[in-house]
Amino acid sequence: MKYWRIWQWAAGMCAAFWLSALLPATASPPVRIAVVPGGGSGQEQSAVDQISSGLDGNSNIVLSTVNPDWYVVCNIVEQTDIVSGSSKVNGTVLIKTTDGQVIKTVSVQTNKQDFSTQPGAPLNKALVESGVREVIAGMAERALGPIQDAVTVEIATRDAIIQAQSLSDQDRYDEAMALLQPISPDTPHFRAVRSLIGMYAMEKEALRLVTDAEVLAKKGKYVQAIQQLTAVNAKSKRYALAKQRIVTYRAALARLARIKSAAAHRTTAKPGAPDLRLQALESQKRALEAQKKALEDQEAVIKSQRTK
Repeated sequence: MKYWRIWQWAAGMCAAFWLSALLPATASPPVRIAVVPGGGSGQEQSAVDQISSGLDGNSNIVLSTVNPDWYVVCNIVEQTDIVSGSSKVNGTVLIKTTDGQVIKTVSVQTNKQDFSTQPGAPLNKALVESGVREVIAGMAERALGPIQDAVTVEIATRDAIIQAQSLSDQDRYDEAMALLQPISPDTPHFRAVRSLIGMYAMEKEALRLVTDAEVLAKKGKYVQAIQQLTAVNAKSKRYALAKQRIVTYRAALARLARIKSAAAHRTTAKPGAPDLRLQALESQKRALEAQKKALEDQEAVIKSQRTK
């Protein structure tokens, strides 16, 4: 028994290892769906139960009214006309995101006519109820396929977004954009995907500008490098780096200008020509000596006056 348990544990660990190797590193979470009655009637709740039962086995769906991603709202409206003896039942299934974006709408209608009653008499209850049952069954039958198809598109879109974000973290923007381009307007994430594509294009351009500026700076072309960096979009993750390098390149440019100025001064100076700095020091020295002599003369006058 002991060895059997050890073998079971080892087999389980091996299975877990191979399963983790086959599954993607980052899998999309399932879609959380709340299937709810629109008006709270028992008829609508029956539609809710049938739709929920049909979705229950889908591993990409979690049925929950807590923090859902989507709502599936079931509405049933019954219209009875005792004058004409007709009973109409309209059923609608609305699939929408929590922010109100409609993904799909499914409608079902039945129209029953009771020929056995006199005008104005109550309609046959069994006839009316059969119309309601048909609508409930039709709502579940027509809604399940579109819901599952929408979930498939949603999971594929989430997978693409996750992979694109991973590629963008590695600065592989062309691959990230190519992964997102096929995503169609059928997904509620279409606008967000278009925004991501625009952001990746902007980051690709920022990367090019920073790289080109670095090459130019290594060649001592700091003015051109600074021009490249000033074109980096303020929303780019490389904007702070661009600003930092602009400061560095401006300092290098100023240092280079000072070196060139000093070299030019040394080149233009004539051999044997007096150094202006030495001349200034000499003038200052003569002024100090004159001031010293004036103080000594003043001191001598004061001493002679005191001896008298």
